[in-house]
Amino acid sequence: MFNNTEKMVDVAGFQIPESKAAEFAASRERMATAATEILKTFCPKVERRVLDEVLGEGVIGYQPNGEEEARITLDPFEVPVMEVAVDRGKLLEYILAANGLTKEYYEHRKQALAGAE
Repeated sequence: MFNNTEKMVDVAGFQIPESKAAEFAASRERMATAATEILKTFCPKVERRVLDEVLGEGVIGYQPNGEEEARITLDPFEVPVMEVAVDRGKLLEYILAANGLTKEYYEHRKQALAGAE
């Protein structure tokens, strides 16, 4: 996967080849912003925080009662997949599927959130 002789650098707790580090960091920020915007459409509270030492940072959306509704990690495996989803106009569907949520549930939560404002 990576050239073993290439210098690795830390990006948000992950070892990334130096030649790919800036690209990954930029992509990670774009995906964090995109995920935040998606989650805000059906979650009243959205935050970006460290999930744990293995997963690193993620974006989490919460239900009105404070329980976690959906999350997406910002790790070197998830970010490229999110980029593909964005390129295909399918990030919402990807986030829903990653969290076991249906489009119908999303529409219900979205309407409920709009009604609460």
